[in-house]
Amino acid sequence: MLYSGSPRPLGPRLVMLWFVLDAVLALAPPLYWAADGQTAQILGLPGALTYFLAVGTCITASLIAAYLVERSSGEIAA
Repeated sequence: MLYSGSPRPLGPRLVMLWFVLDAVLALAPPLYWAADGQTAQILGLPGALTYFLAVGTCITASLIAAYLVERSSGEIAA
């Protein structure tokens, strides 16, 4: 067996993948919304505003999840 170390927990890897998804969503928004000239309404708000509110919520949730994962592993003192 080539790998002799203990396996890493799944939590930190999932949070890292979540951060990658956050970066993709935040840095590559659907630019066609701005270019097509139409304003789609989602929950009574313009589509672009709803998109950025959802991305902000997703990023905030990922930061909270990262804090909880690190706290449960003992890297952060409570």
